[in-house]
Amino acid sequence: MTTAPLLSFDLDRTYPAPPERVWDAFTDADLLRRWVCPDPDWAVSACEVDPRTGGGYRIRFGPRPDGDAYRESATFVVFEPVSRLVLEVRTEGADMSETSRCTVTLHPADGGTRLDLTVDDLSDAETLENMRTGWQWCLEGVAQVLGAG
Repeated sequence: MTTAPLLSFDLDRTYPAPPERVWDAFTDADLLRRWVCPDPDWAVSACEVDPRTGGGYRIRFGPRPDGDAYRESATFVVFEPVSRLVLEVRTEGADMSETSRCTVTLHPADGGTRLDLTVDDLSDAETLENMRTGWQWCLEGVAQVLGAG
């Protein structure tokens, strides 16, 4: 039996904010809940963060008004403050159940921070495109939270 290879994609974004502020956007529940929803017309109904190795986050999000059609849980398998996060992520909802591995790396850049994102272990091309679109919206949301969008 042959198994299809798992898929991945990379995105990057530069923010005119210090690395500490970008790090906080990923590890502070109040900031995370403001950008983590993968569709700008949706809402986040719950968001909890345990910022440490072995910790992670738990969110519920989805279409308004309830914002609870999907659940996402992530475990921080690597937690190197202000430089690198590796997350094992499980996203579930009525029409999907997907696991992925996300690596977020922060680099000081002229007047700000460059964020490199890699999402690995996706099961198929449709999931890859849906996740890429969701992450593009999320990275734009980070810019707005940081006052850079």
